[in-house]
Amino acid sequence: MITLKHPLRFSTRLAAAVTVLCGIAGVASAAPVALNRDTCLERAKQLPDFAYAEAQLWEKKGGGDDARLCQAMAQLFRGEYKESAVALEAVIPALGLPPKVTAGLWGKAGWAWFNAKEHAKADVDYTKAIGLQPTDPDLLIDRATERAGAERWWDVLRDLDRALTLDGGRVDAIIMRAETKHRLGRDVEAGRDLRMALSLDPDNAQGLLLSGNIKADRGDKVGAKADWSHAVQVAGDTAAGAAAQDNILRLDGKDPLKDDAAGKAAPKTDGKKTDDKPQGQ
Repeated sequence: MITLKHPLRFSTRLAAAVTVLCGIAGVASAAPVALNRDTCLERAKQLPDFAYAEAQLWEKKGGGDDARLCQAMAQLFRGEYKESAVALEAVIPALGLPPKVTAGLWGKAGWAWFNAKEHAKADVDYTKAIGLQPTDPDLLIDRATERAGAERWWDVLRDLDRALTLDGGRVDAIIMRAETKHRLGRDVEAGRDLRMALSLDPDNAQGLLLSGNIKADRGDKVGAKADWSHAVQVAGDTAAGAAAQDNILRLDGKDPLKDDAAGKAAPKTDGKKTDDKPQGQ
């Protein structure tokens, strides 16, 4: 069966980090052009290509570390993950920002390395972030997600346990912990976590997908199909919905790839009813 995949959970957190940074423009250096940290970082989020070029010009005119930070964030939003991580690591120590904001930036560097598939480097930066903000459940969940990508399941479990001690209502963390326990062979505990998560969010597609996977692994095909069907209904056009649909097809003895190809190859009609008689008869 298809293993539950955790989609990248950082897009909204990334936008939130820009908002936090924009709120500390008072400690930014004076901008010799019509730019400051607020405007440049906001442009990095909305128009990263434009913001990157503008920040380069700003740096040439004396924008200093703020201009370099804006370039790094623009690269992050452009998907230039390795370049952004390198740039962030270089500029963060020079900024002298408050610990909470600095931790958020180290978290962004970790996220960039994670997307560049550099797990060891990502872990280092996430650990720096958590060292500054050890009671931030988001940072712990982010590092757990990175460690799951490296299949460090016991470390994932420790981070999620800490995060859920701080915020026990985080459905995303509960579901990730359930999958982690499933991978470690602790299915009874995984089941308890899933029941907790689905009691908080009965239509959570990720939780339903994983619940179906676990039931299928223990031979409960009826229960698995029910969970996957529910996931398809609530997931919409998401990876979880597609995975659940594929699992249903496999359970019914079909090949998802062939079935999908056949569906795409089928001729389209205009929706009008026709009979089997040749035209003109």
